[in-house]
Amino acid sequence: MSEVASGGAMYEPTLEMYDARYDTWKIVGPMPVEFAVRLTVWTPNESVYTNGVLYWMTSARAYSVMGFEIISNTWRELSVPMSDRLEFAALVQRNERLTLVGGGGGGDACVWELSEGEIWCLIEKVPMELGMKLLGGKPSWGSTKCVGGNGAICLYRELGSGMIIWREVEEEEKRRRWEWSWGDGCCLVRGKESKIWQ
Repeated sequence: MSEVASGGAMYEPTLEMYDARYDTWKIVGPMPVEFAVRLTVWTPNESVYTNGVLYWMTSARAYSVMGFEIISNTWRELSVPMSDRLEFAALVQRNERLTLVGGGGGGDACVWELSEGEIWCLIEKVPMELGMKLLGGKPSWGSTKCVGGNGAICLYRELGSGMIIWREVEEEEKRRRWEWSWGDGCCLVRGKESKIWQ
């Protein structure tokens, strides 16, 4: 907020960046008003950093991705595949690439990666039997959550419930591939850690 000559205040959307070396905040520059509203109202706090860009997924349907390139201080907006049909969408990083995981009505959930030219490429689909197990036989992905890191992506509904895991595994001759599996979930029961993986 800044003061204006008439005695009121005006909203000025700006981006501030923290410099850990000097323990200071610095105004980097203005933020487009349309991005400011969407980032403050419709975006969860989670962000994904890859290749010099910080990305956020908006939580309002139709989904979109907001990106901020740190070196050039420029903003961008990316469309999301099937954005108006997805019931959940999340960003993660996989193999140093921006990855989008989303599920829509009818039981399908997919994984896309952002390729050159900011084009989303479908790279995988969640196996139908694992999807139905996670959803309890109902074709709605609405309350699904997704986390990723360290060579794995997990889809779950509630903490402590089962989860779908897509993880990198090593094969013979140091080749690596990604495989789907089911995990029993994780939680604390009376202060003790329960079983994490099946």
